[in-house]
Amino acid sequence: MIFSRAPFVSDDMQSWIADCFDWFDARFRPPAKPILPTTTFFTAPGGKDEATARLVLKDVCRLLEFEHPIELVPLDRPSAEYRLDYQALSEVAGTYQETEDGRIISYDPEQMHHPLRFINTMAHEVMHARLSGLQDQVPGGYEAHELATDLGCIIAGFGVFQLQAADDAGWSGYLTQPSRAYALAYFLRDRGLGIDTVAAHLSPRTQKLLKRGFRAVQG
Repeated sequence: MIFSRAPFVSDDMQSWIADCFDWFDARFRPPAKPILPTTTFFTAPGGKDEATARLVLKDVCRLLEFEHPIELVPLDRPSAEYRLDYQALSEVAGTYQETEDGRIISYDPEQMHHPLRFINTMAHEVMHARLSGLQDQVPGGYEAHELATDLGCIIAGFGVFQLQAADDAGWSGYLTQPSRAYALAYFLRDRGLGIDTVAAHLSPRTQKLLKRGFRAVQG
């Protein structure tokens, strides 16, 4: 039918997501439950200073079972009140580098005003460290490694952060929001969990996306 509704996530994307789950689960220990923005998972206190940022990074490394040292460096950026469009700059919320001196994550200090987004940024950058040397091996190869880094965060339990942080920031990043919702639904389904497990930490809009993701996952 000419006006038939487009699929929530394409067949190719669904297949790639399933391949990535298999690939990650074969190399890293799959978490039994999703990671949530609660004190059950995070020990860092509230705060917006560098010391707090380092504690958040420490929590993220623990949750991702990444044991190598990473230096955390704030980017030299103007505060939000002096930026023409802070949202447009959110795509450079963090960077990951490997040098002769070690691993370095740089972050936008303004992210500390948005804890969910900051944690999501840290998870993405630590996932880069986790996948260092494996970029060519992820499904889709090197060209897909940024997509696989976002998806790897969901597979590692950070799906709530991936989905909600992108919605809060008003930008998509590498994966689309439907792809994130589908991947989070895939994660929950494989563990026999439902939307109620994460709903309290999602906005009504992202809850609707996740419900559509569940319908797509269930076929």
